[in-house]
Amino acid sequence: MSSPRSVYGGGRIDLATGEVWPVPGVGYARESGHEDEDESDDPDKWLWVHCEGSRDGYRDMELFIGTVRDPGRTDRLEIAISGRGAFRRFKDVLARWPAELERWHAFCAERQRGRARAWLAAVGYYVRQGTPPS
Repeated sequence: MSSPRSVYGGGRIDLATGEVWPVPGVGYARESGHEDEDESDDPDKWLWVHCEGSRDGYRDMELFIGTVRDPGRTDRLEIAISGRGAFRRFKDVLARWPAELERWHAFCAERQRGRARAWLAAVGYYVRQGTPPS
């Protein structure tokens, strides 16, 4: 698998430790001399993860709005996700209600973990609970 070159997302997973390296971290390791190009692309050491875009994140916002009980908040959030800048506006509107913002972070994190687990399973890996063996 070739390595992603996009600055917009993606990265790699260390297959021995499970540590996740975003693309900027990979670039820094190379530039600082902590890693050479051959080591960075070793498929026995790294599993490359490509950025999937923002569609799932946008869908998460839509689904979250469906869980908001206050109709006024729901209306404001629906307006916030219209057009360019939807992610920023959504978070800015949610910031008015700290409990909702906290609930959003938990909701979003769980959805991301679910997508990560599904992707890992689809490429032949599974997530193990607990700490990795030494």
